[in-house]
Amino acid sequence: MLRHFGRTGELGRQNSPGPRTTKAGDKLAKPTKKQVIKRLQPLDVNILKTLYDYRILSTQQIQQHHNLTWRYAYKKISILRNTGYIISKPTKGYNAKQARQGNHHRISETGIACLRKQGYPVERRADDLRVRTYHVPYLLTTNDIFLRLQQAGWTIHDSRHVKRTFNLNRADNVQGIVTSPNGAAHVVYTFLHGISAKNLAKTAREMEMHRTDERTQAGERYFENYALFAKGQDSFIRVIDRLMDSRAMLQCNSLKVFPLGFGKSYVPLFADDQASLHQYVEQNENLTFKPAVKESNHPKGFHHMVQHNGEEKYFINLLDTDIVKINHVLAYRKDRYMRNGRKVLILTHAGLRPIHERLLKHIHHVEFLPIDQDFLNK
Repeated sequence: MLRHFGRTGELGRQNSPGPRTTKAGDKLAKPTKKQVIKRLQPLDVNILKTLYDYRILSTQQIQQHHNLTWRYAYKKISILRNTGYIISKPTKGYNAKQARQGNHHRISETGIACLRKQGYPVERRADDLRVRTYHVPYLLTTNDIFLRLQQAGWTIHDSRHVKRTFNLNRADNVQGIVTSPNGAAHVVYTFLHGISAKNLAKTAREMEMHRTDERTQAGERYFENYALFAKGQDSFIRVIDRLMDSRAMLQCNSLKVFPLGFGKSYVPLFADDQASLHQYVEQNENLTFKPAVKESNHPKGFHHMVQHNGEEKYFINLLDTDIVKINHVLAYRKDRYMRNGRKVLILTHAGLRPIHERLLKHIHHVEFLPIDQDFLNK
């Protein structure tokens, strides 16, 4: 048998007993055994449930949704992965400003078997929950919104449920339907950086089709309100400009377009609770709300009047950049204003005001009331 000797003629260290040492004589740590789950904890099951419901989640989404420290989140995810309950992959395309974007995670067939053993109702296999690579950033972005709304008490129906329930095309861009605690339902679309004109046109056609089909839920139409979330200023502006000319805007009750970050904070608080917003504005601005107006005596879509700087004015909240509301203001032309005598007071903030001013540049009887951008934190 051949023996390998070092320069000193001693037997090669790979065959020598005892711990390995560095040149300085320090002992090297032995390889640690991967930690696995020995006793299932409620948090383990809850994370698996969330992954089953949402298909994929980023490390940050798991950490925030389950209120974990970063260190504990990484540890828990690592243990779940070592046990074979979840599968992790590097994320691409989710954050255009970062080269390294962390991992996203999905439940494995072993994880689903674990949920089934715990009595959780599961119908799908792990393969059914796979997400195509190009769709990963869209779904992670949508899950940012859905997780926030779920925590605020909203009911979430994802794209699979909506397409199956309303017999939509599997290739449609719709991301789901969210319903507030007060019962208002919004169809959700999300847009990433650099949204293409082709994709925007496809979304507009889908929304127009919603208006021609009889789609009902419990006897009520479920496609009356839309909430669109755009990632990046350029996408936000392109979505608005494209949909300003769509038939869908003329046929639905509301078509709200939000910058993603602002929308995630605004929608859970005020999308279905304008009374709280009005109260805040009254307390912080020089105006008083008057009783709700009857539309038969006032321009279409003008539901609120205020006393502001000694004048009676119509009040329009455009913090949601609702294209339907913008269309109502555009329809309030000079001749109607001359007969009516009431200006329109637009609630906005510094980040939204430039686009609101551009869209309403031909209407000279509007005034803008910029609210503090930090009002959501207050």
